[in-house]
Amino acid sequence: MQKWAGYLLDRLLAKRDINIPEERSRVGMLEGWVSISGNLLLAVAKTVYGLLTGSISLLADAAHTASDISSSLVILIGFKISARKPDREHPYGHGRIEYLAGLVIAIFLIAAGLSFAYTALIRLLSGAVIHPSWPAVAVTAFSIFYKNFMYHFSQLLGKRISSVAVQGSAWHHRSDALSSVAVLAALAGGYFGLAALDAVIGFLVAGLVVFTGASIARNSVSRILGTAPSQALQEGVIDCARQIEGVIDAHDLELHDYGFLKSVTLHIEVDGSLNLADAHEIAYRVEQLISVSFNCSTVVHLDPCQAGKAAG
Repeated sequence: MQKWAGYLLDRLLAKRDINIPEERSRVGMLEGWVSISGNLLLAVAKTVYGLLTGSISLLADAAHTASDISSSLVILIGFKISARKPDREHPYGHGRIEYLAGLVIAIFLIAAGLSFAYTALIRLLSGAVIHPSWPAVAVTAFSIFYKNFMYHFSQLLGKRISSVAVQGSAWHHRSDALSSVAVLAALAGGYFGLAALDAVIGFLVAGLVVFTGASIARNSVSRILGTAPSQALQEGVIDCARQIEGVIDAHDLELHDYGFLKSVTLHIEVDGSLNLADAHEIAYRVEQLISVSFNCSTVVHLDPCQAGKAAG
């Protein structure tokens, strides 16, 4: 399934340059529209058969699917805003709105999970019996297939465009697929007369959804506050600077994440005997190489060093 999702994604992105903010925004919004259309059909089908069978786990699964529509709308709005150009109040653009969108999605997930847990408790106390049917099983099985496909599609897309919000949406799809697996077990329990299994499965689904939401929230808040760049990224930028002829060494790297736009500042050491024009040319070439390689804005400071160190 991951291979199919990757193939479809390659076809969709074949003629798109995701390094252009406007194109990246359109690609991100594509995930939102695909998710909305599929989730709308699934939510209606699950609600209908949940009411017919009396299955709280299937109704909870329908609510979970419906909440995916809300999260997809958040993604659409988030990408629309993030694509805006920098202005006086936001000189580094609006990219961090995507992290806020990821946090909103996480809140939706946590709220849905708590709602599932409450409904499951009511069902457990009441001892209501469900009446499974083959159409309900078919809808649930299709949901598992579709949601797993959307998980791989969204996860790959989120990695391609480095979007926390889209990757958060991917986990929303994955948790919905797992909850549908739980619903199948609950329907089977109803068939064999194990009425309490529906409520127990409801609790398990609720726990999964809350855990997923908390994980996404923690990641989103961390990005909003300013996560330190990975060691691999720092080493990559430094190594990139060292590739330019005339650079003796690079240090004091600072990297700030503003969503799609990243800002890099670092110092390079050059031979102190160089004239100002030559030294500036080296700094310019370093800025250009890093900016292109890591899709960021780059500022390089020159540190002239003694001739002895330069020769070493």
